[in-house]
Amino acid sequence: LLEEPKPLADDQHRQTHIVVQHNYHDHSHDSRSWYQEEHPARGGVTTPFPLKLHEMLENAQVDGHEHIVSWQPHGRCFVVHKPKEFVELLPGYFKLSKLASFQRQLNLYGFQRLTRGRDRGGYYHELFLRNKVFLAHSIQRVKVKGTGVRARSNPDQEPDLWTMEWVATTDASTDASAST
Repeated sequence: LLEEPKPLADDQHRQTHIVVQHNYHDHSHDSRSWYQEEHPARGGVTTPFPLKLHEMLENAQVDGHEHIVSWQPHGRCFVVHKPKEFVELLPGYFKLSKLASFQRQLNLYGFQRLTRGRDRGGYYHELFLRNKVFLAHSIQRVKVKGTGVRARSNPDQEPDLWTMEWVATTDASTDASAST
């Protein structure tokens, strides 16, 4: 006869939690020529979420909405400063009207939330950098949905984006091609 496995003690359950992994690779010096910009749209989506998000952040600066949502000065993440006002901007860019739906899209595209430091509450993706929209074409939507278990934050492993070289305020590859 086989013995039934004994239930895990509470402290053993706590040790088996999934933890967010932050393995940041710096793509700020990648060349536009290394990337294929056009990816076929899937599921009837003409413009993928990351490209719409990039457009929204560019327009926020031009339209005077930086107090609502903006890139951080280093250009490696963005922060929603005023969630209630941000929800009013969403329908202009996405087929969304709820902050939770927006956050779900961020998660499905692999964006990570920062939980401490000057970027607290911000979101980053290593291929989502200010003025480097060509990188965002390579961000793929996660095919497999969640495990049903929310991963715990892992602040000790979060990248300190302020210590990295800041992303240029203009796209040098665009400037170089415009001058030739």
